[in-house]
Amino acid sequence: MSTIVKEWHITRLFDAFMLAGTAGLGACYVWARHLGHVGTFCDISDLVVHMPERVLFRVNFGFVGALLSLMSIPMYTMLSQRVPSSLTNVAAVFQVLSGFGVVLVGACGPSENITVHLIGAFLGFGGSAIAQILYNFVLYQEDTKTQTESSKKFFVRRCILSVSFLVTAVVCGLGNAGVLPDPTKHVAEWGLWFILLGWYFTMRWDLKDFCVASVEDEAAYIGVPLLL
Repeated sequence: MSTIVKEWHITRLFDAFMLAGTAGLGACYVWARHLGHVGTFCDISDLVVHMPERVLFRVNFGFVGALLSLMSIPMYTMLSQRVPSSLTNVAAVFQVLSGFGVVLVGACGPSENITVHLIGAFLGFGGSAIAQILYNFVLYQEDTKTQTESSKKFFVRRCILSVSFLVTAVVCGLGNAGVLPDPTKHVAEWGLWFILLGWYFTMRWDLKDFCVASVEDEAAYIGVPLLL
């Protein structure tokens, strides 16, 4: 016989992810503005150029990227139960790659190695773009008999966020190409970041009943951590 000793809700991962991604990056921006290192409109990567704000930026992006990759585990588990599909595996892989890209953006700034930095940015945004589309398609295949009104509403919201993400990516690309005037590219890049955070954050409601629990085997008197 086993007894649950303590539970830890998965939703805390999503709360920490959203808090670090918004408040943490916001603190970097305010700090850099206070020191006169960036203008009112700037690229996100401009915050990893100067000391001392780049230290906070590196720590923050490392934390957010790690959480993004880690969140793929409960998301994969939940979606596999709701809609068995091989696409869920592929989406989870791209989510992990996206998390790695976010870490890489913080680890290597544009002034250190622009190629590595751009690879990180491409993986971060591109990986999540593909993951979101695949996750949305998987959820679209869910049997209507198992869908609730809440899940239907969140599905629509995620689709709107995904479309907004793609449109903003195009605007950002046109801004970087010089087709659209400044500060279009800067605003679009920040928009991509917050849309990305918002899409993943909606998953916390789907995972509200998931938790990690420490389970004690009363017969053997040993504690074994399990994912329930």
